[in-house]
Amino acid sequence: MTKPVRPAEARYAPAARLHELRTLLDGPEGVSIYDVAERFEVNPRTALRYVQALQRAGEPLYEDLVGKRKVWRLMPTARRQTITLTTAQMTALFLSRRVFDFLAGTGFKEDLDDVFSKLEATLRRRDFTAVRNLDRKVFDVNEARHLYEGRLDDVNDIVTALLREERLRVTHESVSGARKTFVLEPYTLLVYKKGLYLAARSQGHAGEVRTFALDGFREVEWLRGDKFDYPPDYKPEQLTEGAFGLIRGREVTRVRVWFDEKVARYVQRRQWHPTQRFRRADGGVELTMDVRGTTELVSWVLGFGKTARVLEPADLRERIRAELVEAARLQR
Repeated sequence: MTKPVRPAEARYAPAARLHELRTLLDGPEGVSIYDVAERFEVNPRTALRYVQALQRAGEPLYEDLVGKRKVWRLMPTARRQTITLTTAQMTALFLSRRVFDFLAGTGFKEDLDDVFSKLEATLRRRDFTAVRNLDRKVFDVNEARHLYEGRLDDVNDIVTALLREERLRVTHESVSGARKTFVLEPYTLLVYKKGLYLAARSQGHAGEVRTFALDGFREVEWLRGDKFDYPPDYKPEQLTEGAFGLIRGREVTRVRVWFDEKVARYVQRRQWHPTQRFRRADGGVELTMDVRGTTELVSWVLGFGKTARVLEPADLRERIRAELVEAARLQR
């Protein structure tokens, strides 16, 4: 029976291990057998075998004496330009990677993990020891992330077509369950509330630029060689300019929401919209915004429960009232 490969063992499979060892030896200070043993969590004899395997692979290594310490080095002519990180920079990089853990299954997270492993190999011995337990010291709680398991091929096709400025043929399922197949010219991959969205000119929507959730794609086909001209005047910020979130309306609406003192501090310490203004009112705080589209405001206000009250517009207040009435009916 074949022994299952555990994640830690997979990381140190021969090819990956030799690549990391070469990176470790690429620095001018060199490394001792004991450094290699500590880095790979093996005994010194096994560490020496790793170094010898790298030599057999054709890498020009040599031994040098630094004081009373023997170190291995790469010949200067074989060294490559590498990026060296400080502990603080490594921590910042690790934090940014954890923020994007929700991308698991798309290929993006896996690529980030690979880059992180390569950069980790460039750390000096004292820095490596300091960041060894970063996966426990820096942790990101992803609330209700999108599930992208099994979407690797779709994401790969979308990104490839986006970068090469080539069209996609997609089958998209609407919220109502209706399916439609059409051709897209991909413009921008958006990240919003731990989800992926594609902004694209759609031949199925009269040539308009629309934003589609990756969740809605049931089939994705990269049309190899079917190129389009990426518009020089296109700016992705236009997609959400003035919107409260991702769904943008046509008209600008003045919105006023009153918040109880219990949540006033929390509300005032966040950037909800570029036009937001606050003032003290009736023992709480009043938020005023001029937004394009109020669709996403309904769930946002409802999330504050009884600590928030819509003052205007009237139709937004009515939609929230109707939601509460229906919710109360269903909970009886």
